[in-house]
Amino acid sequence: MIEVFKVFYPTHYNFAALSILLVLLVIYLLTKKNFKWTLIFLALLIAFNVAIYKRTVGKTWTITLEPETSSDPYYTPQAKKLTFSVHKNWTITDEKGEVHHWCWVEQYWQEFASIDLVAKLWGENSSKKMVKSTEGRASDINE
Repeated sequence: MIEVFKVFYPTHYNFAALSILLVLLVIYLLTKKNFKWTLIFLALLIAFNVAIYKRTVGKTWTITLEPETSSDPYYTPQAKKLTFSVHKNWTITDEKGEVHHWCWVEQYWQEFASIDLVAKLWGENSSKKMVKSTEGRASDINE
């Protein structure tokens, strides 16, 4: 379990910061002899780390990188598939020196970032009207 956290926390330092803050809160509550809240936050800290461990250990994630376009007519670009896992290749450095990483945190972020909040809050019709109005304004500005 410690080996997984040694790899996970340096990559996703926001989760590490949250864990450290929870540990500091538990220590503070212990100094104030507030044992009820200490147990609550200690249970929260343990549950948080167990959830991270279960979501990460033994899993692999595969993404496909789109090939770059080339002006050479004889060059057929191939899409690259990168596979990530904790113990084998958590981060991959390509020939350009770019570091790639992918796991469940990035998957959740992609799902969250693709949500249309206007459509969720005010409905699909309002979302479509807003898109049309901004497109109309943009075309008026360009003309």
